[in-house]
Amino acid sequence: MEWRSWSNILKTALKLDWEPVAVGFLGPAQDGAPASSGKVSVCQAIRRATEGACVTITAETCGCPGGLVNLGLGQTPAAGKERLVEFLVEKEQVFCSRVALHRGQQVVQPPLGMAGQVAFAPLGAATFQPDLVLFLGRPGQLHELVGLVNYWEGGALPTDLSGPACRTAIGYPVATGNLGLSLLDFGARRLAEFPGEALLMAVPLHRMIGVMAALATGRRRPETHGREEAEREIDALGPVEKA
Repeated sequence: MEWRSWSNILKTALKLDWEPVAVGFLGPAQDGAPASSGKVSVCQAIRRATEGACVTITAETCGCPGGLVNLGLGQTPAAGKERLVEFLVEKEQVFCSRVALHRGQQVVQPPLGMAGQVAFAPLGAATFQPDLVLFLGRPGQLHELVGLVNYWEGGALPTDLSGPACRTAIGYPVATGNLGLSLLDFGARRLAEFPGEALLMAVPLHRMIGVMAALATGRRRPETHGREEAEREIDALGPVEKA
């Protein structure tokens, strides 16, 4: 399987402005991982990879406690948990209470101990097999990606919109095998300076295989013709029976 060849195909089909990002959960000394490059948060690593950089995060180089936990590279000590409560409830007011914060942390369990390092690289340059592929894009581009993911199976595509990008776009899809969708929380936008119009979507490897197979069939959305053309196409479908 040659995932590097997917990059140009995806960028052309989805008209992406940024590089798709390969994310790999690797062993502590896995060959092919990009070298660590100082302290960096998960959202910063993602942002750098969309611009062509390769970054590896370990427990020692993760620059954000939340990212450390959500990647499964470590746990928050008791004193740290209390500081996190004060930060999220009292200072940033992300949650109204300790109870709401607790509920928000029960969505998925982080993959604790699964990997010694997590690598981020442009998909076209990734020397490791990706576990996830991340797409930074505008809503219309990502909606087209959702269609490709759902081309073969149909059905619902559950996701989680609450919480930081490191959980919604990495921890959640890793734990569930579902799509990850991040609206890019205030922390991620501050730390990594994501464009205001951009969202982040994660596609697990097994679903990426289906995406590429859908593209290989020649499946393409028709070019948009505007409102009047859309109305004519809807009228051509004929009347709908009343319930």
